Amino acid sequence: MMLRSMLGRFRLMLWLQGISYVLLLFVAFPLRDAGIMPQAVTWFGNLYGFLFLMYLLFMVSLYTVQKWRLRRPIALFFISFIPLGNMIYDFFVFRKIARESVNKA
Repeated sequence: MMLRSMLGRFRLMLWLQGISYVLLLFVAFPLRDAGIMPQAVTWFGNLYGFLFLMYLLFMVSLYTVQKWRLRRPIALFFISFIPLGNMIYDFFVFRKIARESVNKA
């Protein structure tokens, strides 16, 4: 159900990007700093970077297709740098939008 709409695919990307950021901050950096696995930051950093670029592309695409106001993509950009910020935004904003679109159909 979630992957049928463009908004649903963006929500999935939002979660993947948010999880990769949390893994980078709270798994990879401690592993590197403890000297256990120095290459973890490189691996998780590359994954996070790729997912962040995909997140931005999805966001710009939704901005143009959904005709969002400019404040939503700007907020999403800055929220993506807060650990778990994407998930919180999804919980409070996108769930409501998804429910409204299902009720319209």
